[in-house]
Amino acid sequence: MAADKRLRTNRYLLGVCYYPEHWRRELWDDDFRRMRELGFNTVRMGESAWPIFEPEEGRYSFELFDEAIALCKRHGLDVILGTPTYAPPAWLTAKYPEALRRDFHGQVMHHGSRRHCNYTAAAYLERCAAIVERMALHYRDEPAVIGWQIDNELNCHMDVSFADSDRAAFREWCRRKYGSLERLNEAWGTVFWAQTYSDWAQVDLPRPTPTYHNPGHLLDFYRFTSDSAIAFAKLQYDALKRHAPHRFATHNGLFGNIDNPELTERALDFMSFDSYPAFQLMRGDLPAHYRDRMTSKHLGRVRGMSGKFMILEQQAGPGGQSGNTLNRYGFGDYLQATPKPGQLRLWAWQSAAHGADGLLFFRWRTVTAGAETLWHGLNDYGNRPNRRVEEAGRFADDIAKLGDLLVGSEIVPETALLYDYDNDSNAKIEGYIGPFEWESEESLFRGLTELHLNADQLSLRPMRDPERLRPYKALFYPNAQLLAEEDVALLRRYAEEGGIIVFGPRAGYKDRTNRCYSLPFPGVLRELTGTEAAEFTMVRDTSSTMTYASSGVSAAAPHFNEILRPFSPEAEVLARYDADYYRGEPAIVATRVGRGRVVYCGAFFTDANVPELLSALGLADPLADWARIPREVETVRRRSGTDEFYIFLNYTAEPQKLVFLSPGETLPDGSPLLGEVALPPYDVLVARRARR
Repeated sequence: MAADKRLRTNRYLLGVCYYPEHWRRELWDDDFRRMRELGFNTVRMGESAWPIFEPEEGRYSFELFDEAIALCKRHGLDVILGTPTYAPPAWLTAKYPEALRRDFHGQVMHHGSRRHCNYTAAAYLERCAAIVERMALHYRDEPAVIGWQIDNELNCHMDVSFADSDRAAFREWCRRKYGSLERLNEAWGTVFWAQTYSDWAQVDLPRPTPTYHNPGHLLDFYRFTSDSAIAFAKLQYDALKRHAPHRFATHNGLFGNIDNPELTERALDFMSFDSYPAFQLMRGDLPAHYRDRMTSKHLGRVRGMSGKFMILEQQAGPGGQSGNTLNRYGFGDYLQATPKPGQLRLWAWQSAAHGADGLLFFRWRTVTAGAETLWHGLNDYGNRPNRRVEEAGRFADDIAKLGDLLVGSEIVPETALLYDYDNDSNAKIEGYIGPFEWESEESLFRGLTELHLNADQLSLRPMRDPERLRPYKALFYPNAQLLAEEDVALLRRYAEEGGIIVFGPRAGYKDRTNRCYSLPFPGVLRELTGTEAAEFTMVRDTSSTMTYASSGVSAAAPHFNEILRPFSPEAEVLARYDADYYRGEPAIVATRVGRGRVVYCGAFFTDANVPELLSALGLADPLADWARIPREVETVRRRSGTDEFYIFLNYTAEPQKLVFLSPGETLPDGSPLLGEVALPPYDVLVARRARR
């Protein structure tokens, strides 16, 4: 059984990110005093200060941070120290230019930004190990330092690298994985297009080519990229644990091309997250009331790795960056709207509700120089009291009253979305699946959360313990193209014991090397699903629909359709297509397996078709016997022993009407709840059913 990778704390960790190197020492004491007065108890620092810790190679200096940490301790603030390896100093890359990243076209990423070094250059790894060792040794006996953040946002900005050391490391990675060129050629299917390798020196990273790359090669490239990042984190984790095993080590994910569950298992005590809901507010493809709520999906993915975790950066103001004038990389300037009154507290509660037992606002004060002068913290440049500081203080008051209840309780998840790194990587490679992967997953999550069903996200690949699956009424695996027999055996056992499994289209037809099985669709899932896909087609317009047998409701079935042929006597057609040459043919089939059901969907999941699917599966609002909660209000169910309570979050600009059909009470004050209750815009209600 995998280790239980979670934050273990007996109090809620609440505070800010602070950068003493950015400010005059005269400000420090007042800053820390004000933090404590707000109700904060924790500060993160150090992750961007390599030139302060090591101004030149081999010469270390800890005076600045020793002084800052001593002041924190005087004011009752604990410290999480970050290892500063994501922003190496100029002296390092000047002396060791081989440490610099190269992009796919060979362009060198130079000093002057961040994340410009690769994870495979020996000199860079040696200097990283040295600075982490020195920091761990220096602070291992400092009681104010309660934990470590390893690096910062691995793979942010650039999640691939093509330096010479990467090419050599990939070749060695392939040699270790396959042992022989014969096995590599077989796995990649290099006989196609005459790609066969006859010497290890010929094996390389994907390089610019006239047309499409080999999919097996690409999949291994993404695996190698993840393994390189994980090894980089493990180098630091091992150094920290050698010298400070009594302090936790975490990392603030989740970025691309990293198998984050594997990272958590191998190189962290628990996973953490940086929560910036305003990114979701910028999405025009989601309804306004739902955009920032989508951050809950990401929090569910973190929770699937670490049942209790930290938010190492919580949005504290409008985001924005500058300085991208000449650069073709990055994500624009962001330029987010200022959070409306109530939203900062709402977003902090969103994180806490979904399992964060620690939360640090980013940052205490907006920086006055550099690329993030538009990325606002709680305090503005002028350092005067403002609405954002007041809202953070309100959340601190909430935590003072309810923090122990949060730390002592767990989320009660009724459902889970399954995913894995191989299939996420395949979605980048395969044209049938890739463009619709996130839409499909997000539509399922939205449908579940609007039914007030809590949904975890679990990675299938590191999980071989059936006990992990048993708590869930239903599992949804929307993107499961690559599956092995052992994956199917695990899922079969879950279904036989009474669970519901729902697969999306084109599932199970490839093995874990990205080769297609010589089997009818859906490949290794054929026997489990009791159905075959007789035909399939891309749908280039939006006209395809399907009608559910149970309700007669017609819903969209866009993008891609599989025409199903159930063959099991235990199979039931849940929906049929409405149009084209396959009108009336099965679109969704449910097959009884043991005490459970396995459902195969021949079309992608959308906001239009998921609600009817959930209804057909018998999944309903678990609060319906107690309260009528609008779908616009997110509900998170939590349990402490035999005591359950609920957190209601209103992400809309309008009051929402909650109707309680039987008595309840608010927390922490115990005020009675019955009948109609108005939940104001961007507000939160914590409540439980009245105790009998």
